[in-house]
Amino acid sequence: MNTPKRLVLLISCIVLLFLPYFASAQSRPAVAPMQAEVRRDPFTPHIAPRAITYQRLHRVIGITGIGWGILGLWLFLRMGYTTRLRSSLYHLLKCSLPEGESPPPFRVLTLYVLGFLVVMRLWNLPFSLASRGVEGYYGFLRQGLGGYFQDMSLNLLLECVSIPFLWGGYWLYTRSPKHWWRWVWAILTPLLLFQFVIQPILIAPLFNTYMPLPESPLKRSIMDLAGRVGIPETRVFVEDTSRRTAHVNAYVIGLGVSRRIVLNDTLLKELPNDQILAVVGHEMGHYMEGHMWVNLVSSILGAGFFLWLFARLLPFQVDRLRRRGVVSHTTDIAGLPMILLTVTLFIVLQYPVVNLESRYLEHRADTFALRTTHLAEATARLQVGFAERDFADPNPPRLLHLWFGTHPTIHERIEFALSWRE
Repeated sequence: MNTPKRLVLLISCIVLLFLPYFASAQSRPAVAPMQAEVRRDPFTPHIAPRAITYQRLHRVIGITGIGWGILGLWLFLRMGYTTRLRSSLYHLLKCSLPEGESPPPFRVLTLYVLGFLVVMRLWNLPFSLASRGVEGYYGFLRQGLGGYFQDMSLNLLLECVSIPFLWGGYWLYTRSPKHWWRWVWAILTPLLLFQFVIQPILIAPLFNTYMPLPESPLKRSIMDLAGRVGIPETRVFVEDTSRRTAHVNAYVIGLGVSRRIVLNDTLLKELPNDQILAVVGHEMGHYMEGHMWVNLVSSILGAGFFLWLFARLLPFQVDRLRRRGVVSHTTDIAGLPMILLTVTLFIVLQYPVVNLESRYLEHRADTFALRTTHLAEATARLQVGFAERDFADPNPPRLLHLWFGTHPTIHERIEFALSWRE
């Protein structure tokens, strides 16, 4: 069976694998029916029918969107669009096509990457707009189309920063065809570290505004908690998330001197103080236990494994593309969609491993929060709120959760909080 047929079969299997779960928002009972005003159990989420529909829609859009993106990359290769784009750019810039293994002209590579990224953005746009439509219909969306396309353009420009490094990868391959992946990995490692450090300083402020916590009794409580666990006051910031979404969230970002806890302003507006402290305690767990360092090491090891695997697959992939007239040699830029397709498939297939680690770290952060804040019931009510207010599924289908779940389920987190003993 040739590669295109295998790819189509893989996409079909992924869709069919998860299709039985599309029809139902919960595979196991995790919510309490509530027909009267009085609730029997304040720690059992009540999920409204519209929330179930919301969950179904996002599942369908998310999973089929992955298959749609993979299909777009395959078609760009299969239909010869990548070859036409490459040839047109060489002709436009009056460059001769290299006959042997040599790095592509930098200006040709730059225009190719720009054109390719724009085409793929347009290809995936229907699913992005569909997701926005769901958020808007259910009252969570706060950002207009102008802001949305501004963010998309900014992301596109940031992706173009990788062009010099991509050219460097081609250059390394021509100098060391057998060991290029080791050199790329060696260069990529400090770059990943640099990215983790500069993310909150240079990149995140391009999209959001970050301010110190305003003076209030809540701030004093947070600073008292931070002092007890050893986090400087200047490391807690508020993000203006409300101009994009009504969802509440918080996160830890950065490494070393740039490491900080970020609270969404929606969280400060929507939650009572005890639940905010529970959230802050959770994020302090990530901060104090160095989970960003764990993520960095995992990213470095994952990149190394992918480069090693890709280096072994590359000769076979290039040989097939050469026989079909798509590329003329390994460093032909017409093969870039093949690289991105391989990366995408690798990312999708390694979700279960990466998310298993993520769920473990989230559970560690939950444990840290309960141990330091002593707010077990507030933590449980916080999770109930995520289900009822933000329409998060408290107990998603197990297979979907194992593959895509980055946190323990809401049901698991409520049970853990209520069973906590000092």
